[in-house]
Amino acid sequence: MENKKEINKKKAGIVIGALSAVVAILVVTANFGVINTNEDVLEWHVIAEIDSLDPLGENDPGASTSGWLATFCLDYAETPATCLASNSTDGDYDTWGNVSGYVDTDDTDTDLKSEDPFYFVVRCCFNDTVQDGANFMGSRCRCTLTVSGDETISSLPMIGDATNASGGGIVSANGTGSMIWINFYWDDNNDGYRITDDGSLTWSILIEAKY
Repeated sequence: MENKKEINKKKAGIVIGALSAVVAILVVTANFGVINTNEDVLEWHVIAEIDSLDPLGENDPGASTSGWLATFCLDYAETPATCLASNSTDGDYDTWGNVSGYVDTDDTDTDLKSEDPFYFVVRCCFNDTVQDGANFMGSRCRCTLTVSGDETISSLPMIGDATNASGGGIVSANGTGSMIWINFYWDDNNDGYRITDDGSLTWSILIEAKY
């Protein structure tokens, strides 16, 4: 005949085991009932790759089409967050007195004043692939700049509605004509980028949208 203590231990073990199973089932059932949504499931898609050897000039990607508009240098005495928030009516900044090295319609071989400090600026537009409800999301827009020559920038990306010590993205118009316009800029966080006497710069940009 089994000892009563042993029998009680077995019963206790069975009860605890049964409770553990019930708890496990409840946990699994609870997990099955949870649906998580995470913006990280969105992926970056390449919109355009442009370099200084492409004679595209002031570019119009087309109605409701994401793409590159222009590349230019903004005087380092300016405040990008304020200056670049201004939206030119025709998207053409080459008439601004504080802009140089503007990529014009003829080609991109553009002279710069030597030792004149500037911010690199790339102007882009994005269509409703970056829209969330009624809002166009600058956070889903990205531009990466690579520069070699007198200055070097190693594939540095900027997000469309954020700034940091190295630059950022300034929204100049949002939702007008089902598009968002963003001026991305790059800052050496020191005394500005510049070109030497008879120097040269070669640049390339990668434009991406997250959807």
